[in-house]
Amino acid sequence: MSDSQKAVEPVVIPAAPARPEAYDPATRAVLDHIDRQAVRTVADGRPDSTRRSYA
Repeated sequence: MSDSQKAVEPVVIPAAPARPEAYDPATRAVLDHIDRQAVRTVADGRPDSTRRSYA
């Protein structure tokens, strides 16, 4: 193997927990906050006429 070709060691990264219950409370709180922000962002992007129609 030449100097420009070096062996690469694989890196194994453990998978994230699949279920919300598997996260610690701090992580769940951050994810809940992100979810609320996403819902608010989508709602804020709706035109006033759409919001009036939904109401």
